[in-house]
Amino acid sequence: MKKTILAIFILLCCAGPAMADALDTFLDNINVQAAADRHGAVASIGSHFGVPYSDVELIMGTTGSLSDAFMILQFGRWTGLSRDRIMGVYGSRKGQGWGVMAKELGIKPGSAEFHALKSGDFGYDPHRPYHGDDKGGSSNKGSGKGGKSDKSGGKGNKKGPGNDDDLMPSDQGGGKGKKK
Repeated sequence: MKKTILAIFILLCCAGPAMADALDTFLDNINVQAAADRHGAVASIGSHFGVPYSDVELIMGTTGSLSDAFMILQFGRWTGLSRDRIMGVYGSRKGQGWGVMAKELGIKPGSAEFHALKSGDFGYDPHRPYHGDDKGGSSNKGSGKGGKSDKSGGKGNKKGPGNDDDLMPSDQGGGKGKKK
């Protein structure tokens, strides 16, 4: 019995760093892709999230890397929060890691999103070449603007507001009836 518990404990201690390595590897691959073909990498990520190329460039300019811009957009997809809100958390928690940032944005440890974060499994292949326009249109043919396509790689149903394909409008105000 003690040997079994010890074996489980050792396995759990080793699994944490291995999962962190998966996320780091995924993010490093995005930056390698950006170094090799910046335009193609930015267009591919814009297409993946359904946002214009210029929006990805803007976030990338603020964060300093394409991988950080990817994570900002991914948090937006998961939470439905505005870019301003996510960028505020990014600015205040940048050195503390993506897990800390996820918790502050309301992503619960143990949730499917948190597991995807730790494993680097976002339904995006940074090695897949981009084939399409650079206007940030969806690469999911036939899903349409209001479609219910799941670009997350089939990881269950999303719950809560803002988890559709129209996340974080370019006005960054969240679209909640703010008038000037």
